[in-house]
Amino acid sequence: MKTIMMSSVVAASVLLLGACETTSSRPYKASTSNIMAAQDAMPTNAKVTVGEFTAAEGIDTSPTCRAMGALEVAPGQTPVEYIHDAFQEELFAAGLIASGAPAISGEITELSFNSFGTGSWTVALNVSSPSLPEGYTVTTEYDFKTSFSAISACQNVIDAFQPTVSDLLGKVVNDPQFPALAG
Repeated sequence: MKTIMMSSVVAASVLLLGACETTSSRPYKASTSNIMAAQDAMPTNAKVTVGEFTAAEGIDTSPTCRAMGALEVAPGQTPVEYIHDAFQEELFAAGLIASGAPAISGEITELSFNSFGTGSWTVALNVSSPSLPEGYTVTTEYDFKTSFSAISACQNVIDAFQPTVSDLLGKVVNDPQFPALAG
């Protein structure tokens, strides 16, 4: 009886510890191709700022993965903050940021992932500015390999977020409407 009770306590402890596990990613690294595309797309001397980024109603900005708990896409950042900062980093590196310029705002309209079978992230972003108030929406589906174990699968989900965001932002700057955001 004591053996069964002790085994139950150990099993419960392992489950509780596993449920509190979190994963985290590396900081965003700006994409050279996105930077060059943004520079090529904007008219000469056009400048912008990056305004507020939000999540549409119903979007889970603190996604969890299997029994691992919350996914941390970057230390101390939600996925929305991560995408905002990544966009700002790329536009800054492209030399397109200037205070007082039109602000490009964003709304995440879809944010989901699959950690079973073929892993994937699906992210949709609507960008707009005072010059293009209706904005436009881009969507990316990024596939990656996953794993049977929760720890590896969830880390693969996190590791795939950076290239997912890079692909998403590439679609933003390569869209024919991108220059209209600057006015």
